[in-house]
Amino acid sequence: MAEHLRSLLVDYDVDIVPDGEGLIAAVNANVPDIIISDIGMPGISGLVAARDILAAHPNARIIFVSVRDEPAIVRKAVDEGAAGYVVKSDAGDELLDAVQTVLGGGHYVSSSARAALKGGL
Repeated sequence: MAEHLRSLLVDYDVDIVPDGEGLIAAVNANVPDIIISDIGMPGISGLVAARDILAAHPNARIIFVSVRDEPAIVRKAVDEGAAGYVVKSDAGDELLDAVQTVLGGGHYVSSSARAALKGGL
């Protein structure tokens, strides 16, 4: 999946890390313009890693890409400080839009996640 996401972002310099600890270390070593993370990662989850990253780098811009579209998960990610949330099934059509929106200072929630949120109200 990581290589597929890289292929969607060919115009960007993309580093891939294997787990939450690696994500935190990579961000601390070289604060990127944007962080794209899965929620479910080996070791420290993406949500916990994001919390740690945002504590150290409050202006970090994080987009979660996840198979999970449950309203509670999407809300938790946004409440924890994510600037974007893209359901993996939407990534091919929406990840680039999410990256551009978040880099521009906005927030982005993919269509499947928006539909789940509306259905969960």
